[in-house]
Amino acid sequence: MQQNGNDGCENVTESRDRSDVNALGPACAKLIAMYFTQLHAIPENDAWWGQGFTDWENVKSASPQFSGHYQPRIPLAGIYYDQSQLDTLRHQIDLAKQYGVYGFCHYHYWFDGKQLLETPTNLILAHPEIDFPFCLSWANETWSRRWDGHDHLVLIKQTHPPTKESWKKHYDYLITAWKDRRAIKLDGKPVFVIYRPQRIIKIDEMLAYWRELALQDGLPGIYFIFQSQSELPNRSCLNSFDAVFQFQPFEATNSPGYSQRSVFYSIFLQLMRRFPERVQDIFRGIRTRVAQGLTFHDYETVWREIVKIRPDKRLTTFPGAFVDWDNTSRYKNRATVFNGATPDLFLKWFSKLVKSMPERKLPEDFIFINAWNEWSEGAYLEPDEKFGYKYLEAVRGVLWQRHL
Repeated sequence: MQQNGNDGCENVTESRDRSDVNALGPACAKLIAMYFTQLHAIPENDAWWGQGFTDWENVKSASPQFSGHYQPRIPLAGIYYDQSQLDTLRHQIDLAKQYGVYGFCHYHYWFDGKQLLETPTNLILAHPEIDFPFCLSWANETWSRRWDGHDHLVLIKQTHPPTKESWKKHYDYLITAWKDRRAIKLDGKPVFVIYRPQRIIKIDEMLAYWRELALQDGLPGIYFIFQSQSELPNRSCLNSFDAVFQFQPFEATNSPGYSQRSVFYSIFLQLMRRFPERVQDIFRGIRTRVAQGLTFHDYETVWREIVKIRPDKRLTTFPGAFVDWDNTSRYKNRATVFNGATPDLFLKWFSKLVKSMPERKLPEDFIFINAWNEWSEGAYLEPDEKFGYKYLEAVRGVLWQRHL
């Protein structure tokens, strides 16, 4: 695979005035931020959680679980925005561009023809003048009341019927995004990410059918990427994929080299992954309901694993990054917390990751970061009341160099 020739990329770590963007040189890597689309009201959430519900309600209701715990998370100036408003999307994209983010990867919720939370993506598709690259990640999971410990209460089921009729319905929506001039591409092929390929029946046939339709529609193909949180015990579902990206922080904490896990727990995880997906879901539900207390990870320990070059055995492997993670707003006293996150530590480790990109010899220097705006899980680059723009300044400091 070709090397992109960015060995001479300089890391500029000092803070910059936001007006300095015109003095910046070429980016060292293409940072794609996961983009959460749940911050607007929909009728289904009204019915399930209460009138006007958005994920902001979880964010606002969080409370500290220990001394010094940074909860609740408050967006800068207390602006709990609405993603169904075009001005909100324009502002987010302007901000991302100012600080060097290459594009967004929108979460895509599709349930055999039924879409949820599609408004932000559809607004972008309807406004081609908004010049910002994007791709989609199909979060193909069943929705349940996991947040409040009721995994067995299904809100909407993901069924994956293995029929051309079902696949064509989905394709007819996706082709609009894939043919958009702003679609993130590799070798001319639009990127499409899938979260749980192991849950899709006859996935090879589905992807082959989509590729065939894409060729008929004038595209050279589709570039399929697996959003990996852990090694799959049965990799046959990846036979038709082009690449994988390491979805952080959990790809790192589930990796064999992660030192914070006990040997017993690591063996347990390996055994659990050998069961069918439906059995794994039952185990996860039981664990969620009976869990007591918080689960902690050390921020720097996780990042040490992230920056290692650990390619997949067969697929092109794009690295991932994360800003922070603390899902107290959803899980309260059963949350998972990554201790020690600060803008300075993020800058330190993100810089190491970017410096490793030439050695990875990727066809494109994509890094997928979790996330632009996953506020309920504490994973966001957007400015907040505690740190302001410091995480974004760290991104810009690492990714850009001044013109000489």
